[in-house]
Amino acid sequence: MLKKLGLWIFKSYCHPDFQEDILGDLEEYHEWNTEQKGAQYADRKFFIDSILLFRLSLLKDNLITQNIIYTTMVKNNLKMAYRSMMRHKFYSLLNLVGLAISMTVCVFIGIYVQNELSFDKHIKDSERIFRIATHIKYADNLFNIPAAPDPMAKALKEDFPEIEFAARTHNNSTNLVEVDSKFFRQSGVTYADQSFFDLFDFPLLRGDKEHLLDEPNTTVLEESTAKKLFGEKDPIGQIIKYNEQFDLKVTGVIKDIPENTHFDYDMFITTLNDRSASQNIWLSNNFITYLKVAEGHTKESLEAKLPEFVERHLGPQVKQLMNVSFKDAVASGGLAIDYYLQPLENIHLHSKLDFELGETGTISQVYMFSIIGLFILLIACINFMNMSTARASVRAKEVGMRKVLGSLRKQLISQFLTESIINAGLALILAVGMVYLILPGFNQLTGKSIVDPIFGVNGLWLYLLLGTIIIGFLAGIYPAFILSSFRPIKVIKGELSSGRGSAWMRNILVVIQFATSIFLIIASIVIYSQLDYLQSKKLGFNKDQILIINETQLLGNQIETFKNELEKEAIIESVSVSGYIPGTNINSDTPLLREDATSPDDGVAIQHWSVDYDYIETYDIELTQGRFFSEEFASDSNAIVVNETALRRFGYLDEPIGKKVKTLAGIVGNRAQSFTIIGVMKDFQFKSVTEAIQPHALLLGNSVGSVSVKFNKESAMEVVSSVESIWNRFAEGRPFEYSFLDQIFESSFRNQNRDKTIFAIFAALAIIIACLGLFGLAAFITEQRKKEIGIRKVLGASTQTLLRLLFSNFTSLILISSVIAIPVVWWYLSGWLIDYPEAISLNPLFFVIGVIIVLTIAILTVGFQSFKAAKRNPIDNLRYE
Repeated sequence: MLKKLGLWIFKSYCHPDFQEDILGDLEEYHEWNTEQKGAQYADRKFFIDSILLFRLSLLKDNLITQNIIYTTMVKNNLKMAYRSMMRHKFYSLLNLVGLAISMTVCVFIGIYVQNELSFDKHIKDSERIFRIATHIKYADNLFNIPAAPDPMAKALKEDFPEIEFAARTHNNSTNLVEVDSKFFRQSGVTYADQSFFDLFDFPLLRGDKEHLLDEPNTTVLEESTAKKLFGEKDPIGQIIKYNEQFDLKVTGVIKDIPENTHFDYDMFITTLNDRSASQNIWLSNNFITYLKVAEGHTKESLEAKLPEFVERHLGPQVKQLMNVSFKDAVASGGLAIDYYLQPLENIHLHSKLDFELGETGTISQVYMFSIIGLFILLIACINFMNMSTARASVRAKEVGMRKVLGSLRKQLISQFLTESIINAGLALILAVGMVYLILPGFNQLTGKSIVDPIFGVNGLWLYLLLGTIIIGFLAGIYPAFILSSFRPIKVIKGELSSGRGSAWMRNILVVIQFATSIFLIIASIVIYSQLDYLQSKKLGFNKDQILIINETQLLGNQIETFKNELEKEAIIESVSVSGYIPGTNINSDTPLLREDATSPDDGVAIQHWSVDYDYIETYDIELTQGRFFSEEFASDSNAIVVNETALRRFGYLDEPIGKKVKTLAGIVGNRAQSFTIIGVMKDFQFKSVTEAIQPHALLLGNSVGSVSVKFNKESAMEVVSSVESIWNRFAEGRPFEYSFLDQIFESSFRNQNRDKTIFAIFAALAIIIACLGLFGLAAFITEQRKKEIGIRKVLGASTQTLLRLLFSNFTSLILISSVIAIPVVWWYLSGWLIDYPEAISLNPLFFVIGVIIVLTIAILTVGFQSFKAAKRNPIDNLRYE
């Protein structure tokens, strides 16, 4: 009975593969016990032995046993991984640091990319919201702008029932507001329709959503703006004096609009206070217009209806202006007006229009940073692979012994992959710490305000966890298969002691590493050179020692007196009253025609700025012909000073002084007028240096938004206090707002400087990580070759000969990397430079310098280990055997 019970227990747990052999032994032992000690003892002994034979390794395949075996195997793998890391601390540390740095870079790139891709997607029904964009061709003038005529939103809503909501905004300015006799300089001020808050469902904290902006003199504030203006007081019903023009009653407070929105409005004023919002001018495109399309309707179906809509509404005004029908004007090629819909979610990364509402990104930049991050991660993974395969000789005996003792290949692969994933996990912990340490600097560099990118809302922790497993798997898969493939007999014979079988793969990986590093370093050099060229090029006007005083329109009739008082100061050389400041991207364009033009098709889109008599002296703008405005000539009220580009566009190449240009007449609000050219300015960079110089003209006019003060070089420290004291005598408590023109100019390069810094950081990190791997590899290889070095020294080899021997392999690999990297980076930079109207040429010296930098760093890295080995006493090198 006991024997049968024991037999049943044994068969219930023992794997069939082992049952026959073990049961044979048990039966023999049972027969012997029966003969020697009797049947009862033999049955009892059989039962007890059946239980005592229980082993995990004998278990049948089922879920429970597999889990037990797997858990045991994992524990064993973890233990082996820990021992391996402790046994090779130096190489493990190199791998860990390199991987941690690269993962930190990837996390930051992930944060950046996630933020860029999230723009406007937080807005409810964002996939059904579109912005109207306009492409206009008028004569030879082209405009691509994100704006539409003021009556378009209303007309679209009336004509197309599939449009749920249509809303407009106008302007995005900084103005002075007054609350309880206190002045505030408020940015992000715009005019908006009541329907704006139906279309954009921003959380409303206070107020009646149905009546936010449907009455004149009403405003809606962001929560932070309300707190700034009113503190803890209830803002609803409070009065704000706007720009000393009219009072506004606060009717609503919305939650702060997230930063990842393509517009940055803080204060909304009803369009009922905007005179330009109800002029019904179809030929003037100044209003940002949004549409929300009903479900089931597509962008394409609505766009297909726009040409007929445009002709129906725009045609009468074209007829009035050009005296031809809209169809004829378009057919002649002189006029083209196309309206199309931009998906809200695509505006930030895909819109390349002029006069965008704010800073936009580009999808190519997202791709570029993503690729760079992957490259840097690839370099770190390559380090891991290189060191693992290089140490094959060290681990060959371990692998051989494990195989002799019964380890299967899949178990060895599992062990090596576990080691790799543990490395990646430890690197992740270090990387997370570094991310939070560096995050403030990252926010400052990118202009973002990211708080908790990993464990916060929509944090990256899950992606990081999955990414770490994948990185560990990818970094370990090649070494795992290489090391596990060793045959025990070859290991015992020592045929794999050198690990040379995988040397070719290590060389390929080193080439990839340094090709990436060379790419990044050359790109950094060229980007730096291009931006340095733009920032140091002659602008054609003086940007230094110019103080800009803002909001001077608040002085009203006293502004001329204020100017006169400033001019009395000894430290001030010149003062000009004009709101048009060079280099600040102010736009005021209008078409002008030469005097004998007979068709509107001859119009030239020209930037026309209203300035005073002292403008050209204050900014040191050079005249090539004629003169500037003078109080001695009363006729200068109808005079104009144009730049050389405008002169070429008008076709006035010979003796332009005295010739006339005229405005278009017939458009509502536009009156016929002609101007006499009295001077020609040498082309100067009146807009951003990243834009080509356009036709430009100065007219004598009243523009009182700013005052420009030119002061002498020695008085930079005292000019502010001096001007402020004069301001306070006139301003009656209004805040003194100022800036220096050279600082404004510097800020216009914010995007380019950011790219330059990021590229430099990436290049530095890439070369550091690559050199960490190279350092470890060099250390290992020189250790492996110490016997050879010792023998060579005994035979008379000099230190220089040994260094040349050790350097030669790495030098060859870096030169091969250069051959691969240079054509790629040449192609990339050629495309990058095309976006600049003035660009440097790709000097071959840039590429030579980049290669030399990488080669020098690599030689220094390898040289430390090589020199140490070459100088070592040959007895020490040979003693280990």
